[in-house]
Amino acid sequence: MAPSPDQRTPLYEIYQQAGARFTTFAGWQLPLQFSGILQEVHAVRNHAGLFDVSHMGELLVTGPDAPVFLNRMLTNDVAAVDPDQVIYTFLCNHDGGTLDDLLVYRIGHEEFLLVVNAVNTKPVLSFLQSQTAGYDVEVRDYSPLFALLALQGPAAAAILARLFPDVLPLKSFRFKRLTWEKEELVISRTGYTGEDGFEIYTPPSLAVTLWSALLRAGTEDGLIPAGLGARDLLRLEAGLPLYGNELSTTISPVQAGLERFIAWEKPDFCGRSPLLAEKNDPATPRRIGLIADRSAIPRPGTTVYWDQQPIGRITSGSYSPTLQKALGMALVNPVPPPGTPLSLGLRGTFLPAECVKLPFYQRKR
Repeated sequence: MAPSPDQRTPLYEIYQQAGARFTTFAGWQLPLQFSGILQEVHAVRNHAGLFDVSHMGELLVTGPDAPVFLNRMLTNDVAAVDPDQVIYTFLCNHDGGTLDDLLVYRIGHEEFLLVVNAVNTKPVLSFLQSQTAGYDVEVRDYSPLFALLALQGPAAAAILARLFPDVLPLKSFRFKRLTWEKEELVISRTGYTGEDGFEIYTPPSLAVTLWSALLRAGTEDGLIPAGLGARDLLRLEAGLPLYGNELSTTISPVQAGLERFIAWEKPDFCGRSPLLAEKNDPATPRRIGLIADRSAIPRPGTTVYWDQQPIGRITSGSYSPTLQKALGMALVNPVPPPGTPLSLGLRGTFLPAECVKLPFYQRKR
């Protein structure tokens, strides 16, 4: 049987015309880079970058029991979320493994939009639908109704305000619905780069028009299109997890060091008991950050040593153009304190590294 063709976002032809280099990610043909990964990282850190993340999945959860159902499914406290607010949370399986890390948009008392990783859209939909027995709730895949653009960087707010003046007062992890070109958009102050920024949900039919309008509005501020290569480097510098690397069905939110997004005070939610056991077990592996010399770039899978004893492996790593250092995140046990000298097993030898506190980079406020 021939493999199914990769999916394409509504902006695919625009990228071809712009000379973008493509890559396959989660079954989608997406731009890896436009002008170059380093240039795009620099633009986002100092000016602004525009990303197409239309491959993300959107699930709509509705019904009188929607708040109760989601609070039972997800680690964070969905019941405490106000309308027009966004929270970051996890969906775990009954063993505590991570099925997905996602954003929850509370549209109304009985209506929520879940934004999930592309690779997990179908598994999350299937899992949630399998758990609805006894709840007056409906879970539907609304992904085909959205294209999603991410405008990120210090100049993002000024650029967006030229098209949408009413959006500027928007606070972090809040969203606003508005009409543009006779269609409804959803704009949230969220992102995945460590910078200030916005994510814009638009009907696919408006994606090209909106992309072009944003680039025109940001010309004087140095806005450029950016691809997946820059996105991955930016999130690494910000110490943000990538599903499949720092989170998976075998790597829990506790192991990933993301307990602040777990509402332990809730009486029950999927995976609570095994997660609590991990939290209280000193032998649980934990995520750490480390830095190394440019000659020792910590690629995923590289073994990490402490006093010449292997303690774990790199989950993500690369050279940071912003910090001009080699950065890595690793899952290890035992867990060394920040400042501890470590070693990386590379090319048959030990190369020095140092354990550091995450995140590696924090934006200027």
